[in-house]
Amino acid sequence: MTDPIIKTVVVNAAPQQAFDIFVKRTASWWPLNRHAVSAGAGKAALGVVIETEVGGAVYEVMHDGARAKWGEVLDYEVGRHFAMSWHPGTDPDKQTRVEVKFEDHGQGQTKVTLTHSGWEVWAAEAQTKRDGYNSGWDYVLATCFADAVGK
Repeated sequence: MTDPIIKTVVVNAAPQQAFDIFVKRTASWWPLNRHAVSAGAGKAALGVVIETEVGGAVYEVMHDGARAKWGEVLDYEVGRHFAMSWHPGTDPDKQTRVEVKFEDHGQGQTKVTLTHSGWEVWAAEAQTKRDGYNSGWDYVLATCFADAVGK
């Protein structure tokens, strides 16, 4: 079994605000020039959308306006918890799971914990895929998201 990736960051915002920035304003902070399907073609994506309900789509608006499905919303609890299947640019049969929790950390701060699991679907490639995402989440969560919210 391949261990999940677990990343935590504390941001200077209430849980509801941190949640809204992560889920509803993703395109404002996600590094669309580096961590997107369009980036594979050397072009920045135009945006990313998370539909705010269980069963909602998670997708990228590619540089040419086409949609690239990233996953589907699996759990959605406003201000507290969000989970989605994850397969941007890959086979949907090899989807993993990304879960994000928002916990009050006191003094107007929120502890945000991201867990990326389900690597077993990648069989022999599981550890390699996990290793790539491990450093990717450091940048996406601890730098891009945290900077957008305020560290």
